[in-house]
Amino acid sequence: MEIVELLIAVGRLPEDKRQRREAWYESQKEHWIGWLFHYNSPGAYDRKVTRGRDARFVYNHAVCPGLLAYLADASGVARNLVRQAKRIAASPGTEMARAGAIRQVIPWEIVQASLLANGYARFVP
Repeated sequence: MEIVELLIAVGRLPEDKRQRREAWYESQKEHWIGWLFHYNSPGAYDRKVTRGRDARFVYNHAVCPGLLAYLADASGVARNLVRQAKRIAASPGTEMARAGAIRQVIPWEIVQASLLANGYARFVP
């Protein structure tokens, strides 16, 4: 799946609870959209600009546990896996370690399958 396809899929997902934050976004959906829309530019995270990356790469390099938990939940990943992801997101530890632990429970292939199965994304060969 290309990054733009993930951006379109996230745009179709239900909104999560909006809340005032110190960050530039008020929901994880808004966080995903802002991050993906500006992915091929330095964006808010001063990224190194590199072409040729796909949605799997983006998912596997996201460092925000809440971002990953929202995507799994909103896309329709199995409830038991989402519960585990949310527990991990709320647990102590660095964001990087918690995000990595969530990806151990819910790898990209499960998220992509849920996005496709629930009509948020379309298969593009």
